[in-house]
Amino acid sequence: MKHWAAILIIILAAFTGCRREDLSQDFLEDNTLRMEIKGYTTFRYDPLRCQVGFNREKLEFRVHTDNMSDFFIVRLDEMPEGENQFLNGTVQWTTGDDLHSKKTGFSVAKMDGDKVWLWSAQGRIAVVLQIL
Repeated sequence: MKHWAAILIIILAAFTGCRREDLSQDFLEDNTLRMEIKGYTTFRYDPLRCQVGFNREKLEFRVHTDNMSDFFIVRLDEMPEGENQFLNGTVQWTTGDDLHSKKTGFSVAKMDGDKVWLWSAQGRIAVVLQIL
């Protein structure tokens, strides 16, 4: 009987892929504007050296250093309105001297005031944005 339970767990894991459970509770409890990929922080907002931008017309959220050397930009197809909403978008970010871009789907994991927590299970990308 134990073998059947183990086989069932393996099959369920294979078909469910990355789920919201892959998003850490720590991420959801911290309201710092930031971007994480596969659980590692790639950019964190620092009010002493960073700026935040938002273009409502383009649905573009920007978090960047004062000189734009490091940043992440999220462009969405529609405005986040509530938790569990699914949005398509593009995220662009820097790592060292490299520029990365990925088109992906995001689910709204949490909304609190003007802050939005987005999660891409496909890319394992998590971001906290601010609607200005």
